[in-house]
Amino acid sequence: MTVESDKRITFPFKGLWEGMWLTLKTMVKPAPVTMYPQVQEIPVPRARGVISLDTEACTVCMLCARECPDWCIYIEGHKEEKPPSKPGGRPRQRNTLDRFDIDYSLCMYCG
Repeated sequence: MTVESDKRITFPFKGLWEGMWLTLKTMVKPAPVTMYPQVQEIPVPRARGVISLDTEACTVCMLCARECPDWCIYIEGHKEEKPPSKPGGRPRQRNTLDRFDIDYSLCMYCG
């Protein structure tokens, strides 16, 4: 008989006992989850999940709508004529945002 076969004879259910011990240790510890409706978790600072738009800074260039992989951003805008800043100047056209919507059922929060 080799040494390994002797160990198997002396500890025939070693794996079973290790598994049972691990189960008992885990049963005693508190659960690592939070009860969501009653206690809300604070998200980490760099978490993705909030998509916002500064409507004053938007130029209605449609880049965000074109780059969105899920096509869940909808933008509508129109052009307004802005009076000339100096007398004798020509009027300028400026894009103005009418609608900015995100379909969150399609969004994958890619950032």
